[in-house]
Amino acid sequence: MRYRAVVLDVDGVLTNFRSAWKRIHDILGIDADLNRALYERGYIDYIDWAAADVALWRGVPRYVVEAPFRPREGFDQLCDVLRRSGAVAVAVSAGVGYTRRLSGCFAEFYVNDIIYDGDLVAGIAVEVTNANKAEVAAKALSRYGVSLDESIAVGDSETDLPLLESAGFSIAFNPTSRRVEEAADVVLRSQRLHVLAKYLSSLLLR
Repeated sequence: MRYRAVVLDVDGVLTNFRSAWKRIHDILGIDADLNRALYERGYIDYIDWAAADVALWRGVPRYVVEAPFRPREGFDQLCDVLRRSGAVAVAVSAGVGYTRRLSGCFAEFYVNDIIYDGDLVAGIAVEVTNANKAEVAAKALSRYGVSLDESIAVGDSETDLPLLESAGFSIAFNPTSRRVEEAADVVLRSQRLHVLAKYLSSLLLR
């Protein structure tokens, strides 16, 4: 089968940090463990969790929460493979909008965007949750006449499970749990994206 699209997670796959949320907490020196605990115990849903986390950043300047970062080594090579393949490249992230600086590699890039009042953090617009990545990806791909079962999905965490389980072919890249490993057709482990680029090349350019 010739795959017509690639859907990639961002945090932990394209970036060295596992969570764009935690990265900001760490930059600001904020302990957000209570919010996580409330979510994990079912007291709040994902949208409320996101709002609670961003409330801890309220009033912080844009330049702080959008502090520059570098993608994983090999990102340019990965983008080159995606471009040469002609596949529709889509990124779907439950992270934070500052990772949009990587969006030039993709036809579509979905993430949760910070709302600013002037240049100060005021809130969050949640589009991608811990459970709707497959739905978001399917809707994006439908604009190109492509279905998820014609696509390759790449993810690392349990947030990616619906996507990995719905795609025609799935890759767990540095998986964070056994469930993620078991949901994928292939498991790749590397601190660089060259390995992923090479594997995708074998699937897309053969």
